[in-house]
Amino acid sequence: MLWALADRFVDEVIELYRSRAQAERALRAVLADEPDWAGMIEVVPVEVSDPHWRPKGRRLDRPRCRELV
Repeated sequence: MLWALADRFVDEVIELYRSRAQAERALRAVLADEPDWAGMIEVVPVEVSDPHWRPKGRRLDRPRCRELV
């Protein structure tokens, strides 16, 4: 099972994560930058239809956004 950040306002998945903890950390980071989005974005489970499917590749660590001066 994968976990996702989902935008309830537009009914779309924003990003997929391998664990719920990763998705919840991402949610906290988003809400720290955009507190008005609370209630619009949530962590949701995503069922994979093929039971043999597994994510491939390596994890990419993305730098946090910097504030514009």
